[in-house]
Amino acid sequence: MSTAEDQVFKYLLFGLLFPVKGSGLESDQWQPIRIQADSAEIIEERGLSIYKGDVSIVQGSLQINAETVEIKSEDRKILEVLALSNVGSKKLARFRQTLSNDGEEIFAEAKKISYMVQEGHLTLNGQAKLEQREDIFSGEMLFYDINRGSVNLESGSPKGRINMTISPKEKL
Repeated sequence: MSTAEDQVFKYLLFGLLFPVKGSGLESDQWQPIRIQADSAEIIEERGLSIYKGDVSIVQGSLQINAETVEIKSEDRKILEVLALSNVGSKKLARFRQTLSNDGEEIFAEAKKISYMVQEGHLTLNGQAKLEQREDIFSGEMLFYDINRGSVNLESGSPKGRINMTISPKEKL
């Protein structure tokens, strides 16, 4: 790896998934980032890193697993993490993060997951599913604002349907 590539790689490892305030455990941003993949390509002039082959990214409570992961950055900030399934694959991309110290988690899976890091937004396309607490949301397309806790779903076709299971709040 050249010196320039080495510097970009170190930057990505340090700044990859710093969560926005409210979008995960605060301690996550200080945890080491572990990336495993079959291959990596770093294109410095485009601010793009591409990891292929059973990719696993872990930083504290945040976990991303996919067949391919693309990381886009600009001006030393990570803008987007794109987790993808290969065309024709039945394996879905997955995202998991603990949101609070009481252990509240979100779990998401889809053919394509776009995580807009600075905004704290997840967009799921293709067999999209999101679980938070006992609530489950699924459809062809799903948008989740992690900071606000809002979910928007689309069925993807005129005859398609979205599905939701919303659990009642616990009695005190």
